[in-house]
Amino acid sequence: MSSRVVRLAAWCASLGLLVLFAAHEVIPAARRPNTVGFATLYTESRILIHTPHELYRVYDDAWFQPQVDRSLGAHVQEIAHGQPPTMSLILAPLAWASLRGARVAWIAISVSLWIAGIWTLAIGLGLPRLQGIPPVVWLSAMGTAYRPIAENLRRGQGYALMFFLLSMAIAILVRMERRRWSGVGVLLASMFFLKSAGLWILLVMAVARRWRVVGGAALAGLATILVCSPLMGWGIWLIYGRDAVMWMAQPSNYLTAYQTIRSLTGHLLIFDSVWNPRPVANLPALAQVLSIGLGAGALAVTAAFHRFDSDLQGDRALTVGMCVSLMVTAVPVAEGYHYVLVFPAVVIAWWWAVTSDAPPQARWLLAGCTGLLCIPQRYYGSVYIRDGWAALLAYPLVYGAVGLWAFFVHALATSTAGGRSRPRCPRS
Repeated sequence: MSSRVVRLAAWCASLGLLVLFAAHEVIPAARRPNTVGFATLYTESRILIHTPHELYRVYDDAWFQPQVDRSLGAHVQEIAHGQPPTMSLILAPLAWASLRGARVAWIAISVSLWIAGIWTLAIGLGLPRLQGIPPVVWLSAMGTAYRPIAENLRRGQGYALMFFLLSMAIAILVRMERRRWSGVGVLLASMFFLKSAGLWILLVMAVARRWRVVGGAALAGLATILVCSPLMGWGIWLIYGRDAVMWMAQPSNYLTAYQTIRSLTGHLLIFDSVWNPRPVANLPALAQVLSIGLGAGALAVTAAFHRFDSDLQGDRALTVGMCVSLMVTAVPVAEGYHYVLVFPAVVIAWWWAVTSDAPPQARWLLAGCTGLLCIPQRYYGSVYIRDGWAALLAYPLVYGAVGLWAFFVHALATSTAGGRSRPRCPRS
């Protein structure tokens, strides 16, 4: 078969996947405005624009729900718990638009941010053309199989924006000199103040003593508070912090919809007559010890194996992949669509596996982890794997992310031992 035919077939396959994704996911998502997730974003943005002094009341369900119904002209059961008041900034530019107009615009923006994030990630890793196809095209086409992005679009959530910010942070960490890493802190702080995301990486940076990143995040956070507080009220941060702590303690967070280590241990070991009536056992203290212990252990191992100081861009890419792989799984509360943020780790892992002499066992592990991360919510939300020991089958995204993290730890450990070569990112 001639190379021209192969290239044509590759182009047709890539464009075909993108067209199918647009037809089956993007267009339907744009046409359904009344969804959980988008309802909160849209309502909070309108409150910010019209009555910002009342934004602190979004944490009161009895007050917030009527605001949601009024904004949407329909009833969509919603809450704003656990999210910072600055989340209202995400859709503020679209708050003036009608509900349907804002939804169409937001889905278009989300798709653009997703593609821009992939383009940024491809540049950061120096991904090559594949059969003449630019990396942004073939990687976007392959990414259509990654179900968290489809679930994010269906809900009209904000994680395409978080993915773009994270991709920029990754590109800086891999490509730029350490004296410019304060910009990474600004990007991570933006993720936290917009969606309570990125905290795990900031913890890793603190333990690894990457003070430029931590300092950049602290200054960006302080600037955000100083700029927003005169509009939203100075006391709103205390209200948010108190609500976030109370929200994390809710037994509803042990549903299988929440794909975290904490949800897994809680679902197996904490009884609740409404949310979790049939656990394996009722041992809440053990559940908390396991959750905290596993998180602390993963943090310690991640800090021990990091290679942020390496002059090799490949080492830094592996380190970033190791950090990103657990940034959703290790937090207290996260649903399936949050795993949009783990996609860069999947890309980095496959980049390393293909361009280095990774052993077959490592590639099989990577394939299995990728498959687990692509399992749709309708599977792990099934009532057939909700109770007792069967619930161990209901956390595929957790296992996929932990396996991916182990893949990176092994790759960094073997490279430290001098056993395996690592690819170098092409210099910009």
